[in-house]
Formats: sequence, C-alpha cells, structure tokens
Amino acid sequence: MSPIRILISLFSAALIATADDKPIPVSIYSKVAHDYERELENGGTYKREYYAIGYGGRVDGTVWDKTQEKEDFPEIAGLIAQELAKQNYHFSPDKDQADLMIVLHWGRTDPFSGGNLSDSVTDAGEAIRALNDAQAVQVEVDTRSQESVSQTASLVSEQAMEVQRANSILDGALTQMQAERGDQSRRDEQTARVLGYTDELARNNDVARFAGADRFDVLIDEVQDPRYYVIVTAYDFKEITTSKKKRKPIPRWVTRFSIRTRGNDFMDRIDDMAMRAGDFFGRESGRLIRQQTGEVEIGELQVIGSDEETLGDN
Repeated sequence: MSPIRILISLFSAALIATADDKPIPVSIYSKVAHDYERELENGGTYKREYYAIGYGGRVDGTVWDKTQEKEDFPEIAGLIAQELAKQNYHFSPDKDQADLMIVLHWGRTDPFSGGNLSDSVTDAGEAIRALNDAQAVQVEVDTRSQESVSQTASLVSEQAMEVQRANSILDGALTQMQAERGDQSRRDEQTARVLGYTDELARNNDVARFAGADRFDVLIDEVQDPRYYVIVTAYDFKEITTSKKKRKPIPRWVTRFSIRTRGNDFMDRIDDMAMRAGDFFGRESGRLIRQQTGEVEIGELQVIGSDEETLGDN
C-alpha cells in the first residue's frame, strides 16, 4: 500500500506531561533592541554567538522565599544554558570570545498588601455613616422662653460641632484611602515592569474595560498575585566590561517569564519555565504571552496528497 502523507493541524502547541507533573501556565515577554539582529548561516540557522554568564540576584522590590536562595545560581544557570544552546548561544571558553554578557535575575514578586487599603475603605465607610447620622439629627426650635431658646441654640451648636468632627474624620479617612490606593498603584506598576506586563496592561486599559471585557482585570489580578519570575538579560560583553561611562548599559535583549507561586515550588518548576521561555531568547515575543494550558488540541486529519513511490516491501 502506498504511504499517504497527511497534515495534522495543531491549534495550540504545548508540552506533554504526566499527571504528577502537570504543565503550568507561564507568562513570557521578550524584547530585543532595535539594532540587534542575528546573522544567519547559509543553512538558515542563526550564527553562533558566545556569552559569559553573571549573577544578578533579586530585582529591587522583590524577595526570595524559602524555595529560593543564592546557592541555586549554578543550577539555574545550567538550565538557562541548555535553552540558550538551542538558540545557538553558547558559553564562551574565554572572555576574548564572548559576544554577550547574560545576567540572571530571579525571585518572587512582593505585591501590595490589600489589608491596609481594605481597612481604610472600611474606615471611610464608617466615617460617611457617622456624618450622615450627625446631619440627620433634627433640632426642634423652641421659642417659648429665653431658656428654651438658649437650650435650642446649644443643641444646634453641638450638632454643628458633631458634623464638623464627622467631616474631619471623613477627610482623614479619605486621605488615607487615597494614599493607600497610590501606594498600590505604584507597587502594581513596579511589579508589572518586573514581570513584563506593562505594555499589555496599557493596551487593555481602554473603554472595553467598561463594556464587559475582563482582560485588564485578569492581568491586574495576576500582577497583584505573588509570582515567581526569572529575567534573562543579554548585554554587549565589550560594552559592559570596558566602557568607562557611568550610564546604565542598554540590553541587547531581555526575556522575562513567570508563574504564580500558589501550589508551586520554584526549583521544582524552573526547568519547565526555562524550557517554555527558551524559544524567545534573543527574539521578540511581540506581546505578553500567557500560556494557559499544557494540553494539545489536534484538529481533523486532512489528506493532502499521496506518494506513489514504493518505499520497500514489508
């Protein structure tokens, strides 16, 4: 029987894993400098580039938890090196051959704690109720005698003072709530930069938010949820090692990837994270890539032709 060539449509690519090692959603964002372009060999593969690798530690504003420590660097660097090699980046045997300096940062984001904000919202609500109660008091005016007029004036004065006190408490509660919201916004912006969510949040912060679209809310929830992250940054080796200028060097490319911390151990997951993100080392991701599943969906098989050549008798 002649073999039949078939085309299998894959609607989403992913890794096959056992039930005990279920793939996890990984968010990936990769940027390349506008003047960085890899050379191609005759066969269409990227020309080999060599790198040195350096320890970056935690990014400011982030932390390490019990699953992460400085001593993990050699293991993390080894896993990253495996994925770099797939993109034809190879560890340099000596500094004179190095094209890039790869710097690794990793850690856990430390999002804003909503406890203080929640308390300030509660305090503001109670202050509003107290003000409404103070304003709702009705003083009956009694002018039958000088004494009753004096008592009425005293009651009116007391109510005015109570309203003033309630207004002052409300102003303080609203100021505190505004300050907490400002702190949360600044922390969210900082965390979004670390994770590579900034551009995607800006793209989805539009009128669609108020028309039922939940993309922005989903993204901000991920930013506000603690996440394990890794940042692989490539610098020009000669620039970073010989330049006497004090300005911060400009990366040739940066790849950021992360997973949520809940239910995950960083060192148990770093190999899976690196393998998923490795395809983007030295490449633009275009937008934030949020891998939400580890399943493979296979479309209908389509016969696109037949091969009449005989490959041999069985």
